[in-house]
Amino acid sequence: MFQVLESAGWLLDPATAAHSADGMCHVEQRPDHGDARGFWHIETCEPGHGTPMGPRIWHAWFDGHAPDHLVGAFITALANTAPLQRGMFDRTAHHSVVQKPSPLTPEQVVAAHTTRLDTVRAQVRAARRRQEPNPAAPATTGIARPATRR
Repeated sequence: MFQVLESAGWLLDPATAAHSADGMCHVEQRPDHGDARGFWHIETCEPGHGTPMGPRIWHAWFDGHAPDHLVGAFITALANTAPLQRGMFDRTAHHSVVQKPSPLTPEQVVAAHTTRLDTVRAQVRAARRRQEPNPAAPATTGIARPATRR
């Protein structure tokens, strides 16, 4: 997962943490004594005032049971430098976010969104085809069950 962040220009600590170039976002994979995979902690903070990190803006936590592909998708989206499409004047962003009017027409926005959804659907279908049936899962057979007494 750290390769995605490194290729996006993030600064890596020795294989356990990464920091965005602006220093506001930090991703750590921490050990968990009960799980060999450990857990992921992602945190975004305001720039510090003479300290490494200022007040927290948001954070996310993935335990060792979170599927790798979901953690990977989250980290990939986090490292993506493409601007987010938001409604103008929506109060969904941090106060330091710069909003600019989109040069796209409404039709182009819809087409781009549709293309993105089609891509995600194709990825999901491909992932489902790659999944093997779980041999540990109980088979669903027509086992007769006793009738409920009244």
